[in-house]
Amino acid sequence: MKTELIFGNLNRISPITEEAWADFQKLFEPLVLKRNEYLVREGSMVYYCYLLVDGVVRVFYNNEGNEYNKTFFIPGMFPTPLTALLSNAPAALSFQALVQSTIIRFSYKQFRELFDEHRCLETFLLSVMEQEWIKKERHDIQMVTNNATTNYLIFRKYYPGLENLISQYHIASYLGITPIQLSRIRAQLTKSD
Repeated sequence: MKTELIFGNLNRISPITEEAWADFQKLFEPLVLKRNEYLVREGSMVYYCYLLVDGVVRVFYNNEGNEYNKTFFIPGMFPTPLTALLSNAPAALSFQALVQSTIIRFSYKQFRELFDEHRCLETFLLSVMEQEWIKKERHDIQMVTNNATTNYLIFRKYYPGLENLISQYHIASYLGITPIQLSRIRAQLTKSD
């Protein structure tokens, strides 16, 4: 596991001392998910936080057999069902690897126990939650105020290269359109390039 690289990436979110890092990484449990394997299933209880080291994880809601992609996580992000974790309630969403993915999981309870000794970890968690809130709010606003073409262009900018790794069906679901509509948007953009 590339712990020095992970430490550097996490440190860019919020500074973490060497001592805090040493204690924090003792909680790490590496996981490798195969393509289409679930990290968290809707209805399950959540006790861990997750850091995506490599791969792609989608978050989706299942309504009577129809899946609606809510977001994607790429390396360096935390594919963690925060509402379930923080409210001690079953997960309302499923988290699934779309390609083989390497993940680090750590106990949320044990992580919080480090806060008294390492305040920087509490500050780090706050920074992550703030970033997730901002990302969610921006996404919610753009999805209702932009047209599908604009949202697709934003998707490509925010997730560079992801469209080459995952099914177009998943991208269309994320954008709230059909795969046929996405195909038309892509063809139109190719013509205008």
